[in-house]
Amino acid sequence: MRSAETNSTRSVLESDLLWGTYRPNLYFGTRPRLPDSLLSGLMWFGLSGQRSPESIRHSCELGDNLGEYGYARHNGRDFGEQTMLDTDQGVEIKSEFIKVPGENGGSWAARFSGRALTEDPDGISLMYYFGLEGDGAMKMSVLDDMLTIKGKTPELGRFNIRIVPAQDNETPQLPEALRKEIGISSINKISGVALMVPKTDVWRAKDFISQKMLTSARARMLKIIKHTGSKGPFPGHALFGLDTDIPKKKGKNLMFAQMVVQGEFSFDVIYECADETAKIDHESIGSIASNKRKEFDARFESVFGLHGKGFSDPEVEMARNALSSLIGGIGYFYGSGLVSKEPKPEYYQGGIRIAEPELSAPYSLFAATPSRPFFPRGFLWDEGFQQLVLGHWDSDLSMEILRSWFRTMDGDGWIAREQILGEEARSKVPKEFQVQYPNFANPPTLLFPLEMFSSWARAANASQSLEAANNVNDDIQDASTTDHGSKAMRKDLGEMAVYVSRMLEFFHKTQAGEIPVSGSEQRMNAAHGFRWRGRTMDHTLTSGIDDYPRARPPSAGELHVDLYSWVAYMEIVNSDIAVYADGSVNATNKKAAALSDSKTETYLHWLDELHWNEDEHMYCDVTEHVRDDYDELEDDESTATERVFVCHRGYISLFPVLLGLVPPGSAKLGHILDMVEDPDELWTDYGIRSLSKSDQYYGKGEDYWRGPIWIN
Repeated sequence: MRSAETNSTRSVLESDLLWGTYRPNLYFGTRPRLPDSLLSGLMWFGLSGQRSPESIRHSCELGDNLGEYGYARHNGRDFGEQTMLDTDQGVEIKSEFIKVPGENGGSWAARFSGRALTEDPDGISLMYYFGLEGDGAMKMSVLDDMLTIKGKTPELGRFNIRIVPAQDNETPQLPEALRKEIGISSINKISGVALMVPKTDVWRAKDFISQKMLTSARARMLKIIKHTGSKGPFPGHALFGLDTDIPKKKGKNLMFAQMVVQGEFSFDVIYECADETAKIDHESIGSIASNKRKEFDARFESVFGLHGKGFSDPEVEMARNALSSLIGGIGYFYGSGLVSKEPKPEYYQGGIRIAEPELSAPYSLFAATPSRPFFPRGFLWDEGFQQLVLGHWDSDLSMEILRSWFRTMDGDGWIAREQILGEEARSKVPKEFQVQYPNFANPPTLLFPLEMFSSWARAANASQSLEAANNVNDDIQDASTTDHGSKAMRKDLGEMAVYVSRMLEFFHKTQAGEIPVSGSEQRMNAAHGFRWRGRTMDHTLTSGIDDYPRARPPSAGELHVDLYSWVAYMEIVNSDIAVYADGSVNATNKKAAALSDSKTETYLHWLDELHWNEDEHMYCDVTEHVRDDYDELEDDESTATERVFVCHRGYISLFPVLLGLVPPGSAKLGHILDMVEDPDELWTDYGIRSLSKSDQYYGKGEDYWRGPIWIN
């Protein structure tokens, strides 16, 4: 049971993190961490062509060829800024996002400022929208060069939205003949359109407004042709500048504001909750953002100390952008995933048919994303690495993400390696990769940040306070860890320990080697070894090291050294968290620690027995081959095969070292370091090659993990 203090901390955290830029698949978009709620997003396009709506910018796409986007600063809570440079559409846009605390997640504002990159008289169309996926209502009006939306939902309560273009924004001028002779309205500073769309399709806002503009443009074009006889080309702003269209019929759940601009421009989007203490003054957005920018820079130096370590301004800027882009890639996802109820047949099992996959019950995930344009969803393999960085910056935020991931775990301890939740997420994934299989594991990298937090908790306990621990452990230099508090951290670790134990059971049950090595029952788990399920001839996607060379062909007799290392590491971290989660040191915990040490020794023994190749002086995968001297007429079939090493110098052979399993005094460590330091094998001036330059597969195929540097 959580204490009142811990519950209060959780309540404040959930409110602080309710609203955010949690639609990382968009260049800019916001939503609360609530299912079926209020979404918003930015769109833009240049008006120089008669097919302009086909080039609307909305979701992050590699094909858009933006010269720049991604956050330069983002603190994960109440501030973020980025620049979007789109030379193809002739515009540069800067976004500044701020929040003010209050009821139901508080209020927020986004200021968009920028400039047209050309003197094209047709200008730029800027659009911002709000869409309601669930229950609630919205009403829009346009008055005095400002668009307002009043609304309410069961979770957010009442809210007010204002979209306010700057007074000095310039709009293109329609030719006088079009205004006087044909009666096409002049372009207003802002216009609004309200639509009713299926709630499940609100995410398709771009499609709906594109269709609306094309329909309107065709009508205008016919009108111009009828009155002038001209066949064009026609000014883009004359065709695609929308007139305000707000039908009186209730039920509109997708509302757009459009501003057509030239030259320099800016506009503000202000969302206010009903809390009177959380109002945002249009004039104060700039000063709030400026203060937050200074606070971010000061805190970044306090946490990471890069200037103090001698890094140059450009190097610090690069690091700041990297952190901010990671944080700006955090998203909230809700929906159903495609899951098979049956294990996927292995490569060597032929054409076994299994039941069609089904949509799971809908659930949510709060996660960082590895790539906003290409992988805008949660990846289990990536998340642990991401949280090692984020955990130093904001341990509360990091723990919230870890908690969300673990709560997706099913009763067997399985977590889907790709979280493709809902139709919007599935629209970005080829069908052959959408289904998740319950026999497919993924490296348990979530344990990396948990191990880090556990070490902080132990240091805090030893010093009686996290503040004292900061003075002992240079790694705990992040002010955010003190926000979390040692008691809350230990309670969270206690909750996580339950999940880690269940995950460990899942690996033992589903990833164990199928042909045991002779040995006693007491050594069975370790002596079996482990094998990744989901192999193909050229890929082991489940391992995270996709195309790294393995045994050919795949077989049930394989044992994978990286997977063995992961399981041994899980055993160590699981025991570590369980022992230190409550921060106490007593007889029971000492006994558990001793048992953990014994279990670790067993795993390390069998790691060497199964995977160390003394001839090659390296750790290797293992597979089964038919013996050269096997006589199928004379010999027993059970003796037909023998185990052989599959050795490819590179990351796979380094895993026992990378996960800290090889003792510093081990003679094996010297051989491994010799391999790493050899420029003909792994060493380069820029980092460690993923595969040795001397390997037959080096640089071959798709060349993802066959040489490229991932560790530096």
